[in-house]
Amino acid sequence: MRKLAKRLAAAVNCCLLALLLLTIYMQKQLPDRYSVVAGEEITFPPGYPIQTVRPTAAGGIQAAQASVGDSYQLDLKLLGTIPVKTVEVNVVDRKQVTVSGAPFGIKMFTDGLMVVGMSDIPAAEGRINPAKEAGLEVGDVLKTFNGVTLTTNEQLAELMQENGDAPIKVEVKRGNSTFSAGIQPIRSTGDDQYRLGVWVRDSSAGIGTMTYFDQNSGLFTGLGHAVCDVDTGDMMPLSNGEVVPARITGCKRGENGSPGELKGRFTEEPALGSLSANTTTGVYGLLRSRTLYLGEEMPLAMKHEVQTGKAYIYTTVEGSKPQRYEIEIEKLVMSEEEKGQNMVIRVTDPALLQKTGGIVQGMWVRYNRGNTGNA
Repeated sequence: MRKLAKRLAAAVNCCLLALLLLTIYMQKQLPDRYSVVAGEEITFPPGYPIQTVRPTAAGGIQAAQASVGDSYQLDLKLLGTIPVKTVEVNVVDRKQVTVSGAPFGIKMFTDGLMVVGMSDIPAAEGRINPAKEAGLEVGDVLKTFNGVTLTTNEQLAELMQENGDAPIKVEVKRGNSTFSAGIQPIRSTGDDQYRLGVWVRDSSAGIGTMTYFDQNSGLFTGLGHAVCDVDTGDMMPLSNGEVVPARITGCKRGENGSPGELKGRFTEEPALGSLSANTTTGVYGLLRSRTLYLGEEMPLAMKHEVQTGKAYIYTTVEGSKPQRYEIEIEKLVMSEEEKGQNMVIRVTDPALLQKTGGIVQGMWVRYNRGNTGNA
C-alpha cells in the first residue's frame, strides 16, 4: 500500500507540475489585449485548452452587451478552472480590406546614416579607426555631424573635408537610445581625404508584394516584415520613401540547400504613393494612384480567429498580376512577442510548387543595398 501511495503521490505531483508549466506557458503565449466584433466571442486555436469567464466590465457593461468603442475584461482559465490571466477586450468594427499580392517597388531613404561596416584608415601613424576608438559599432545610425542633420553619404563626405582635422561631435542612435560621441578625423595617406573609418548607407531599394489596401483611406501595408539592411540585418530607420510600379521578370526554383528567388524590376510609370513606416510587421504607406492591381475585398480577421488548416495566399510569380494559391496553415503562434512570425505555412498548390518549388526569396520582398559610401 505504501508503494502504491508513493506512486500515486508522484503521479499527482507530476500532473500538478505539468499544469503549472502549461499555465506559465499560456501566460506568455496569450496576448494581454484582444479585439472583437460586437456580439462575437473570442476563440482559441486547437492546442489552447482555454475557456473564458466574462465578468462585468467597467461601468457595469456586460460583455455580451458591449458595442463598438466599449471595452471589458475577460478572465482566461486553463481547462475552465485554473486562472491564467485577465485580458482587456476592445469592441471594434469589422474592417473590410482589399487583399492584393501585387508586386511594387520600394525606394527608401534612411533617417540618418546607418553604419554598415568599419575599416582602418592608413595614416602616417599607422592604420587607425577613429570611429571604433570613439565607441561606434556596426548597426549604429549617425544622426548629426556637429549639429547638422545627416541625410546623404555625399553630404557627410563634404562635411568631413570642410571640417578638416578638427574634432567632430556626432549624435548616434543605437537601438532605442541616443548618445553623443566625439571623433578625431584622420587624414588618409591613401587618398589624402579626412575619414572616420566607417561605411554608411543612406538608402535601400527593392521589390515587395502588397498585403492589403484600405479603399476608404488609401492606406496600405506590405511585406509582413521589416525592410532590413542586407549587411547588418538591422531594421532600416525610415525617413521617407515611395512605392513605384514593378514587374516580376523571372524565378529561380528553390531546391534543397538553395532557397531560390523571384526576380523583378521597376517599371517606368509614375510613383504609386509614399511610405510612412517601416516596422516589424511590414511597411505602411499611402497610395495616391489606384492603378496597381489590388484584388478582392474581404473582411479582416482578428488574430484569435485565424485557424490551422487549408487557406490561400495571393502572390505574383510572373508579370504584375497576382494569383491565388492554396496553402496549409500548420501552426499558429499567438504571442505578441512574435510579431511578423505568427504562423507556419506549407505550400500545397501544385501550380505554385511547379513554378517556385515552394516559398522562395522575393515572394514577399527582395532588396538591394542602396546607396553606400565610406567616410
